[in-house]
Amino acid sequence: MLRKLNRSIVYRVGLLMFAISMLAVLSMTSSVFISDSAEQDAYAVNVSGSIRMQSYRLLNTIQHSSYQTAQEELAELEKRLQSNTLTSGTKNHSSELSQAYKKVQQHWQDELKPLFQKAINEPIENSVVRTAVDRFVVKLETLVSEYQRHAEQNIAKIRLIQGLALLAMALLMIIAMYILNHYIKHPLAQLTQVARQIGRGDFTGRANDSGKDELSLLGYTLNHMSEAISRSHSTMEQRVKNKTADLERSNAALEMLYDITRELHSASDNPPDFKQLLSKLVAVTAVKDVDLCLMTVAGNKPYEHIPSRDKVMPLRCIQQSCDDCLNQTPQTPNSISFPLVHAGDNYGVLVCEMFPGQTIQSWQEQLFRSVSEQIAVSLSLRSQHEQQRRLVLMHERNVIARELHDSLAQGLSYLKIQVARLQKLLSQPDGIDKIEPVIDELKLGLNSAYRELRELLTTFRLKMDGQDLQSAMQQSLEQLQSRTDNMQLILHFNAGNIPFSPNEEIHLLQITREACQNAIHHSQGSRVKIAITTKGEDDKQVQLAIRDNGVGISNPQGKLNHYGLAIMMERARNLGGELNISQPADGGTEISFIFIPACFKQKPELVVNH
Repeated sequence: MLRKLNRSIVYRVGLLMFAISMLAVLSMTSSVFISDSAEQDAYAVNVSGSIRMQSYRLLNTIQHSSYQTAQEELAELEKRLQSNTLTSGTKNHSSELSQAYKKVQQHWQDELKPLFQKAINEPIENSVVRTAVDRFVVKLETLVSEYQRHAEQNIAKIRLIQGLALLAMALLMIIAMYILNHYIKHPLAQLTQVARQIGRGDFTGRANDSGKDELSLLGYTLNHMSEAISRSHSTMEQRVKNKTADLERSNAALEMLYDITRELHSASDNPPDFKQLLSKLVAVTAVKDVDLCLMTVAGNKPYEHIPSRDKVMPLRCIQQSCDDCLNQTPQTPNSISFPLVHAGDNYGVLVCEMFPGQTIQSWQEQLFRSVSEQIAVSLSLRSQHEQQRRLVLMHERNVIARELHDSLAQGLSYLKIQVARLQKLLSQPDGIDKIEPVIDELKLGLNSAYRELRELLTTFRLKMDGQDLQSAMQQSLEQLQSRTDNMQLILHFNAGNIPFSPNEEIHLLQITREACQNAIHHSQGSRVKIAITTKGEDDKQVQLAIRDNGVGISNPQGKLNHYGLAIMMERARNLGGELNISQPADGGTEISFIFIPACFKQKPELVVNH
């Protein structure tokens, strides 16, 4: 990419820096050379001035000094005149300077030197020599003027070069400032602004990417990155919105499913409000309508049609043509049927009707199936509850029949036998004298039958009312206690950790009640103790002990209180236990009943095939 940049900023700035550097080098180099040449000119001016002074001194020496001194000064003057400073300077400089030096040399060689030699050897008029020296000095002054003019020219060159260099450097600096401002400052400021917008989450800013330099490439990259981030941000926001909508929808579906499950499986005997549940289902799934058709397990047509809203029923529903819905073959493509099936039993169908062009989604189908399964389970549980109620009712009727047969029916049979004896005695001539014992037995039997009837009525009205066995037994003993003032009933219950079944609780309660009634009527005692405790090494046996402090019982196997003992033994056999009646050594009667509750009875072990 950098090779494709025709005029990059790096190239432009580098070229400017190189130009400025070369200009500075050239300016300094030329200044050094020119100043060096000017330095030679100044020395040459000094030498020329010394020659002029030495000429006058030689003139004075010739007039007043010896020959030897004059020869030495003449040689010194010629030596200075032939010095390298003057000779090399005139060769390397302009032609005017060289002509001036040649004139000085020529005047020295042709006129002044011979005149000085002659004046040294012989006396010459002083004015002649002075005139020659004055002409020589004039030529020296011309040479000095040329040297001075040449030095001034060098200074002017240096000034010109420095000025041009400063002008060129100023121009280059202006160009550099323009490049920096136009190609660096503004693009960088724009890039910084775009970067700040991106940092604030605003991806609409765009940098200039029309050039072919590095900053344009950076702007193009930044714009591309901003667009990519904007697309990613938009996609992420949309995905977050979609996920949020899915979560809200799932939450609403779960909440609705929980409400439906709670209402369907509530302990209330009233049927649930299916119409309200269907309205919630329509609101959550956003379908057109939902219909619920309920039917019995043995039936082939629904007995109730429940729509989610009030509407005109379709013709097939009015005509009860339910085969399409039950067979999951809807007549229109906008409806889907979900059967209410649980454990192989069909309880109806849930029909979902959608808007034209609407297709059911997977979560909607799953929700409809879950609701239909919950409705089917609820209907199955209600059917099972109804069946259990029927069984309980049949069991209660069997109990009533058994109680009537074991108590009142036998008493009535006994009375029937006594009436037959009475009729037979009345048919005999002396039967009137014998009927009084029979009548007494009839009265005793009627009183006993009436008492048995009252006991049975009390037994049939006995309820547990959701209480545990201890509370029900305490309540029953309080009722018996209220009927007597001479007997104290004391309960000791120590089996609260055992979960008795309802059948076990009823039998234990009835055995206790029957034994206490016998003690109240026949023991002639003042106290009855009832104890329910656990026995055995693992406390899996339960013992019911009822003991009074009365006169005791003489024949436990005989009839006692007209079949009361037989009833207690029958109940003991139903619980799979053993009932024992004994007379303790310190008096009274003790009834002991021991059995194993159903929760502790050994169940068949599961065999796992490995």
